[in-house]
Amino acid sequence: MQAQIEDGSIDEVFNEMQRLREQNCRLQEHLDRIFGISSAVIYILDPDGCFTFVNRAVEEILNFTPEELIGKHFSAILPPDECDRVSRKIAIPKFLGHVTGPHEAPKLFDERRSGARRTKNMEIKLLTRERNDFRILVGDVTGIVEVEGAYSLQGSKNGGSRDTAKEIFLGSQGIIFDITKYKKSESERLELHKQLFQIQKMDAIGKLAGRVAHDLNNKLGSIIGTAEILKHDLKNIDPAVIGAYLDTILSASRHATEISKRLSEFSRRGDTGYSKFNFHELLDSVMAFVKSIASDNVSVHKIMLSKDPVIIGSRALLQSALLNLVINAFEAMKKGGGVLTVETSDINAESFDNAVYPPSVRRGDYLLVSVQDTGVGMGDDIKSRLFEPFFTTNTDSGLGLGLLSIRECIRNHAGVINVKSDPGKGSRFDVYLPKT
Repeated sequence: MQAQIEDGSIDEVFNEMQRLREQNCRLQEHLDRIFGISSAVIYILDPDGCFTFVNRAVEEILNFTPEELIGKHFSAILPPDECDRVSRKIAIPKFLGHVTGPHEAPKLFDERRSGARRTKNMEIKLLTRERNDFRILVGDVTGIVEVEGAYSLQGSKNGGSRDTAKEIFLGSQGIIFDITKYKKSESERLELHKQLFQIQKMDAIGKLAGRVAHDLNNKLGSIIGTAEILKHDLKNIDPAVIGAYLDTILSASRHATEISKRLSEFSRRGDTGYSKFNFHELLDSVMAFVKSIASDNVSVHKIMLSKDPVIIGSRALLQSALLNLVINAFEAMKKGGGVLTVETSDINAESFDNAVYPPSVRRGDYLLVSVQDTGVGMGDDIKSRLFEPFFTTNTDSGLGLGLLSIRECIRNHAGVINVKSDPGKGSRFDVYLPKT
C-alpha cells in the first residue's frame, strides 16, 4: 500500500515537472518571438560589459549579427568619445565625492542602478559595420541584481542579530530604439528655421533701411554744409568758431559711423548657438540702435525691472526677435507717432493665466519682456491670423515672416509669447523666457 502511494506521488511530481517544462518552453517561444519581431535593440551585458545576449534588431540597425557581438565588449560598437561618456569604468570616477540624484547621475550603457536612479532616455551613437557610419539610439538601461541572504526572523525574536541581504551584480540590460531619422528630421527643421531667421532678419533690415538712410542723410547734410562754410571763408573765420564747426563735423561723423556699425552688426550672419547671457546687455545694445533711428514723433522708453535677467539662449535669434517686435511697433505708429516702451520683469509660471498658457509650459521662473506701443492696434480678426506664414497687413513692404519667426524663436527657447491689442489702443507683446 505504501509503495503504491509513493509511486503515485512520484508520478504526480513527474507530471508537474513535465507540465512546468512545457510551460517554460512555451514562454521561451513567446519571448523569442517578441525579441525577434522587436524593432528595438534588446541587450544583456555581463558584469564586465560584454554582450551575453542581443536580439536580431541589431542586424537591421547596425548590420552586425547577434553572433558577431556575443562575447565582445560594448565599446566595440561605440565611438571613443561616446565610450568615455557612457562607460561606467570611465564616467563614474569623475563623480567621486559628488552627490548625484536621479537627474544629475550619469547615463551609462553598463548601468548598475535600478529604480528611480536607473538610466532613462539615454541618447547614444552606435557604430555600424561600415565604421565611418553611426546610428543614434535612445532608451533605458538597468542593472541585473541577485539578492542573497535575508533577515533572520527567528534570530530577531530571540534577540539575535539580523542577517544583512547582499546584492550581487550580474550585469546590465537595456532596450534602445533607433531615432536616427527623427534626429535628421530635427536637424533639417533647425536648418530651415535658421534660413527663415536669416530671411526674416534681412526683411527687418530692409524695413529699417529707410529710417537709417534718413538719419544718415541728415548727418551727412550737417557734415557737408559745415565743411562748405569752412571752405568758403576759412581765413576770415574766428578760430573758436572753426573749432565749433569741427566739433559739429566730428559729432555727426561719429553718429553716422555708430549707426552704420550697428546696422552692420544686425545684418551679418551671427552665431545662433545657445549660451548663458545677461538679457539686459542685449537689450541695451538693441535699444541704443532703436533710439538712434526712431522718428521725431516717437518716444522710446526702456524699463529694466528684472533683478535676474540671466537666461540660456541664442543672442542672435533673440536679438532679431526683439528688433522685429520693435519694428512692428514703429510700423503701427508711423502715421501719428506715439510711445514705444520695452520693459523687463520677473515672473513665476504659477502666475500664468491657464486660459492663455498651455499646461505643457514648464513650471519655474521666467523673464518677462514686454514690447508695447500706442499705435493703431489690432482687432480679433487680425490677431487670430497674426502668426500665419506670409500674413501681413503691410502689403507694400514685408514678407509676413517676422512674427512667425519670432514665435518659432520663442518656442525654441521653451518660452511663450502672448499678444494683447485693441483697435486704436495700441499693442503689447509679452515674451516669457525661462531662466537658467
